Amino acid sequence: MEQQRSGIPSFAAHGELSFEMVHATEAASLACAAMLGKGDPNGVSEAAGEAMRRALEQAGLHGTVVLSPRHQTAIPEGAVIAGGDRKVDLGVYPVEGASQVARGHINAVSLVVATEPGAFGRLPAVSLVERFVAGPAARGAIDLDDSIADNLRRIAFANDVRVQDLTVAILERPRHQELIAQVAAAGARIRTLEEGDFASAVMAALPGTGIDAAIGTGDPHATLMAACAVACLGGEYVARLAPRNDEERRLAGDAGSHVYTLAELAPSADLAVAITGVSGGPLLPGVSFGSGFVETTSLVMSSRHKTVRRVTTRHFSGSAG
Repeated sequence: MEQQRSGIPSFAAHGELSFEMVHATEAASLACAAMLGKGDPNGVSEAAGEAMRRALEQAGLHGTVVLSPRHQTAIPEGAVIAGGDRKVDLGVYPVEGASQVARGHINAVSLVVATEPGAFGRLPAVSLVERFVAGPAARGAIDLDDSIADNLRRIAFANDVRVQDLTVAILERPRHQELIAQVAAAGARIRTLEEGDFASAVMAALPGTGIDAAIGTGDPHATLMAACAVACLGGEYVARLAPRNDEERRLAGDAGSHVYTLAELAPSADLAVAITGVSGGPLLPGVSFGSGFVETTSLVMSSRHKTVRRVTTRHFSGSAG
């Protein structure tokens, strides 16, 4: 497929790692978008993973996968992408929301995060992490030891709105029922999501999505990848381990009560993030199919270049006319 992009100035694209990453997220999105609504989440996940791996192998990188969802078999944690000399560590999620795609639902995305070797944040091996995310105006306003209501009041004040004007994203999980009740009691509006540890955090940090904060407990790898995107966006992200049993409390040790700041979750000064929409939603449009082309929309971020770009790509079949 030939590609035509809008949103990438050619002089800036040269040598910027995030543009290499967006080829991989686009490939994954294209591979699984054709399966929208066809009821095969495993097929969606496998197609996205295999396409992303092929694209990364062609990117001229020597990458080690440090962060990857547990169920991902095509690019598991520890996989080495040997396609060049430029060494990077990678966080990959070929499709967050494979079940969403399979059922024809919104909010699925594909994402890759890259940084220099050894520069990702690290968390003890627990199953869940408590997190609270908000946009740039709310930096310094979140305290996990305070109540939900007090945190929402500070976020509202920072944004010069009322608490009842805020919309908070929360994953729809049984463990979040009390949290949802606390947000409702505080007066804020609630957007419940079936999937989206990563996407909901980015929505909270990115202006224009209609989401002002994202809270709840989620996957540690998604937490670290999302923190990289939030750092590029200048937002606020604080987290704390949420061990579920004695074994995890032992693994957490003294870190169990520590509140991780954004600087600890995403310590690198050179982060590259690419996110491509799959099934559409408040964060990004989904893949759309036209006559002789397919169109994708992505966010491409670089902390080193201090840029956030929205990139629209038309992938043409056959030769250009």
